[in-house]
Amino acid sequence: MVWNGAGQEGKVRLSDEDMLTFELAYNLHLTVSDLYATMSYEEYVGWLDYLERRPVGWREDDRTFKYLQTQGVKAKPWEIFRSLNPIYNPVSEEVEKPGFMSVASIKASAIFSQMLSAKGGAKFDLE
Repeated sequence: MVWNGAGQEGKVRLSDEDMLTFELAYNLHLTVSDLYATMSYEEYVGWLDYLERRPVGWREDDRTFKYLQTQGVKAKPWEIFRSLNPIYNPVSEEVEKPGFMSVASIKASAIFSQMLSAKGGAKFDLE
């Protein structure tokens, strides 16, 4: 936790990581101290991953969205409720990271086809 400057005694500015920790503790009905004292790092990371893919309140939002659909709403679920984005648009494990290309995109590239046509290129395999 980061304490703000002079004259701001008692005022706390939480980092993004601290916000996630407090959110997890709140939803598990624990204090942050209890969470740190009783939870392993692996379990902590597992809970954070779970909450990222299944945000708190997504079931209620999904139920409300389905009700809105019966009333004629044509919008996409995540356009109305941000919590539904990970549910209806799950992130693939093969999402390209900045600066990296997936094997599929490399194989589809022009440079890869040129590599295959080069001498000995037919033996080239990425997998």
